[in-house]
Amino acid sequence: MPRGRPRKFDEDQALDGATRLFWQKGLSATSLDDLATAMQMNRPSIYNAFGNKEEIYRKSLARFCGQLDMAMTGLLESEPDIRKGLNAFFNQAIEVYKTEDLPMGCFMMCTAPSETFTNPEVAEDLQSVIQRVDKGFKTRIERAKSEDAVPSSLDAGMAAKLLQATLQSIALRARADESKQSLRRLARFSVDAALNVAGD
Repeated sequence: MPRGRPRKFDEDQALDGATRLFWQKGLSATSLDDLATAMQMNRPSIYNAFGNKEEIYRKSLARFCGQLDMAMTGLLESEPDIRKGLNAFFNQAIEVYKTEDLPMGCFMMCTAPSETFTNPEVAEDLQSVIQRVDKGFKTRIERAKSEDAVPSSLDAGMAAKLLQATLQSIALRARADESKQSLRRLARFSVDAALNVAGD
């Protein structure tokens, strides 16, 4: 059988361009012409390779959240000290949210919530990611409890939600151009608070 014609674009590079564009403008304000420029592809090629605008956004969101999952797994699981692991995770998030050229915030938290009423699939994506992040924090806290590294009375589920609330707050504050130093202080304070709150 004859081989198909090879694709003349780099999929990762194209999605990088789409992600950055969506991150800046959001889904609704991004046009297909904007995407064609950002992805360095013509519109028919975009449709053939990635689908419509919403599908490209969801692919970009899934890719970003996959990187978030890897960061959580790498930093939280590999560091024996839970406080050091959590602070390293938050510091890395702050570096991503506060790039040198633009205060982008979190791709997920700064773009997905506004789309949930008009895009049910995006709402499902957002809910799924929130649940995964909660689970990642909770799993690491439960491990710390088993190692007597945090109080045995600590409610791991609520502590995980508090940590994610901090992550979301940092994302919005970064978007509003709050300083890295201030965000790091907030992260450290929240980590200490979350790991010292006793359950009912």
